Amino acid sequence: MKLEGSYRLPVPRSQVWEALLNPEILCRVIPGCEKLTAAGPSKYTGLFRAGVGHIRGSFSGEVEITNIDPQNSYTLRSRMKAGVGFVDGTGDITLADDMEQPGAPSTLLNYSGEVKVGGMLASIAGRLVESAARKNLDDLFANLERELGRSAG
Repeated sequence: MKLEGSYRLPVPRSQVWEALLNPEILCRVIPGCEKLTAAGPSKYTGLFRAGVGHIRGSFSGEVEITNIDPQNSYTLRSRMKAGVGFVDGTGDITLADDMEQPGAPSTLLNYSGEVKVGGMLASIAGRLVESAARKNLDDLFANLERELGRSAG
């Protein structure tokens, strides 16, 4: 499944960049994140509660950030597994100054990626996975905007 979209954040790009690389902030804004721990430079281990419909589980695995272009872009790779299945994803995140908001610091975040889901999660809840993934992304970016607003205030 392919996912892509954009999100506007009403804060400077440097602030968004710092938040996207801070495991404590990410743990607070990623839906279902229970733990995100540094496991090396740009590598993390995580524990997430997630699911679709009646299929739910605790997913654990690794997240790695590569192709880092400071304050501009990076690639995120995650591998998570649970008793109900697995989720593997790769995505690119890019940041740009939001030119549609002149006079106010604002950032345009673009994302694109691909997610593979397997196991019972895919076989039973397969048709619902894409809409659940999109909702989680919307929730993540709304949470990030609130978090950045709190830290700015």
